[in-house]
Amino acid sequence: MEGAGPWGWPCLLLLLKVSGFQAVDEEEKQIYLQEGRNLTVSCVYNIMLFSSSLKAWQRVESQGPPETLVRTSTRNLSLNQARAGRYLLEDRPSDAVMMVTITELQPQDLGLYQCVIYLSPQNFHLLLPRIRLTQYEGGEGHGSAGPQRETYNKTIFGENGTSSRNPTPKGNPDSGIETIYNHRPEN
Repeated sequence: MEGAGPWGWPCLLLLLKVSGFQAVDEEEKQIYLQEGRNLTVSCVYNIMLFSSSLKAWQRVESQGPPETLVRTSTRNLSLNQARAGRYLLEDRPSDAVMMVTITELQPQDLGLYQCVIYLSPQNFHLLLPRIRLTQYEGGEGHGSAGPQRETYNKTIFGENGTSSRNPTPKGNPDSGIETIYNHRPEN
């Protein structure tokens, strides 16, 4: 930005901050799909702003608006649950967390997903990072089915920028994914 004057770099940084520019790793987390397993994702949100809001889990397609797969329809302050097919959404407003479980993962589940505060069909508040389910390529000792158990304990901070599990804020303060794990279906 040679010749941009004394405001060049500060203005560029401010523009990037105001425009919502974020590093790719803050916007998206990759999870390996393990066929037949269940996947649970926990998304945290600002309790002051969104405890009484509806919540939803969406699949993001390359074209068109996101597809809402499951959405709460109640606004209880203790627990709100919704089920649609293999998707279970549990919202716990007193803990400021929504948990989404996809049961019995299948190859057609590959793709990009997101937790949202559902304001209307065309208006929602995105909780970052999004989750990308990708195909497990297989590694030494795991065969084609993937590892026996793959656990992710990523703490990304919710709307208020804090977490009781880790007092040192890191990542995007507007983020919503707290923990992600693959697990075997319970019989």
